[in-house]
Amino acid sequence: MSISDYLASFRHDIERLDTYGFAESIIFQEELRAGKQAVIKAEIVLVDGSCLIIREYIGSKYGIEKLSYAYQYHDRDENLIFRYDNAAHKPKLNFVNHKHSSSGIEMANPPEMSELVDEVIACL
Repeated sequence: MSISDYLASFRHDIERLDTYGFAESIIFQEELRAGKQAVIKAEIVLVDGSCLIIREYIGSKYGIEKLSYAYQYHDRDENLIFRYDNAAHKPKLNFVNHKHSSSGIEMANPPEMSELVDEVIACL
């Protein structure tokens, strides 16, 4: 998959929230960088006041690789519902890819954007 195909698919998945009437507002930014890299940022405010914040730094030299990512979903009062990321932790976790939720931190691969959108819709 090319980086332009990935970005188009990403945008399409995010826009589903608007198409289904769940989005109050969507701010979407993408920046192509040298070396077949891109930065994607999105902030989606949903009709119940909750918010999905997306940050991805991807490389596409040998296929799409999520170098750094964070997908955070919180309620209108900014209480965390869930967050997927690959940020380093102190104390160190025994895994890189993980999910934060009310039950703690667990190993979890980053979801595809369509899966993330479905998970958010299920929370509404």
